Amino acid sequence: METYLYRLNFNSPVHFGASGIGLEITKKTLSSDALTSALINSFAVFGEADQVITALKQEKPAFVMSSLFPFFDYSNGRIEYLLPRPLTSPKAEKELLKSKAKDLKKIEYLQANCFFSWIGEKPLDTNMLEDIIDVNKDLTKDWWKSELRPRVALDRISQNSAIWSCGVLHFQQNAGLYGLIRFENELWKNKLTAAFKLLGELGLGGERTYGMGTFSVSEFEPLKDVWNKIPYTKGKFVLLSSFFPADDECSGISEKFEAWNFVENRGYIVSGRMATTLKRKRLNMMVEGSVAKEVVKGKMVEVTPDDAQDLGLTHSVYRSGLAFLMPLPVKGADQ
Repeated sequence: METYLYRLNFNSPVHFGASGIGLEITKKTLSSDALTSALINSFAVFGEADQVITALKQEKPAFVMSSLFPFFDYSNGRIEYLLPRPLTSPKAEKELLKSKAKDLKKIEYLQANCFFSWIGEKPLDTNMLEDIIDVNKDLTKDWWKSELRPRVALDRISQNSAIWSCGVLHFQQNAGLYGLIRFENELWKNKLTAAFKLLGELGLGGERTYGMGTFSVSEFEPLKDVWNKIPYTKGKFVLLSSFFPADDECSGISEKFEAWNFVENRGYIVSGRMATTLKRKRLNMMVEGSVAKEVVKGKMVEVTPDDAQDLGLTHSVYRSGLAFLMPLPVKGADQ
């Protein structure tokens, strides 16, 4: 089982929507369930959607993907990769954590080395915590810029107009999003490479009709440098993906996690190149940064509408709740 890193450099603005939020707001990252669904639609164009869904529904899925997170290439051989802030506090004295609590909670993303210090077993002193706060509080301020684009909607009957706005994100030339992928079956590497290239042409996220979300993708690169220093902490795994428990994990799921947050996952169904007006079933999924006490696996969840056939939908619809954990579970570790 090998883990690889890849980068997406966007050729156009992006719009990553969120459930319950209007189009004026765009997220800066993309969840693993949305990314997996987009790739399944790429496979559908090749006529291979059923094969990839079957491969992901296995006891040991062919591959598991993290969500996409920001990176910045400083063009001097150094690339900064960010990770979500864990929802638990770092190991430090209680009074010290209390005095720094507000500043720590303001951090959205952490440098990889700061992330590993945060989840490590070594207690952090005042200087270490202050360094984490200073380095990460404004780290991404020049990595992208947001914009509100005006739009007009016309009533079909009266032709009355309504003005609304769509939020978009422009990544700097050297910035973009990266992901991690763990292969159980490396025969899928070439297939995923082709699916990513097609997805780069189709676009990722919303508002693709307007040419948004197109990108170029790097090769899958083995983890190196700072990633080789990932500490293994028994009983502490941070989710880097959306998560929905497998059938045998539902009982006592709250006891398996030290800290977690949920988001309601909903939206419209896209089938291959075709967008539809059909809504998939809603799910509550754990989000990135949730901290598990043991290794969890998750599953592919069917979200096909109950009246799908009556509405003309001829196939099932799935959402990925497969867990991608950091640090990577090590062979022989207590699970």
